[in-house]
Amino acid sequence: MGTFWDAALALMCILGLALVGCWLFGLLLRPLPGREAKVILTGRGEGEDLEQQVRSFLWLRGLGLLRCPIIIADAGLTPAGWELALRLTARWPEVILWPASDLGDYILWT
Repeated sequence: MGTFWDAALALMCILGLALVGCWLFGLLLRPLPGREAKVILTGRGEGEDLEQQVRSFLWLRGLGLLRCPIIIADAGLTPAGWELALRLTARWPEVILWPASDLGDYILWT
């Protein structure tokens, strides 16, 4: 019975080391966009899937895979969609709501 537990422990150690190795390899080789890169999400209508998209990019930021700001471009949000976008920007300061028509000005000046 002791041999089974020794083998299980050895397997867990190997899997743990493989995971750490893959993570470190990824840190060394992946490109990390800086502040000059921006994620732009188009907000339309009621803002369907907008919160899910924002959470996905925030998850990448939390993992250290992304450093750039997340911009919601208002391209025809309804009042309910606008309210949702405002709640997202209030909850996460790295999320910015900007009119799509003035997006060029924002990108040039930041």
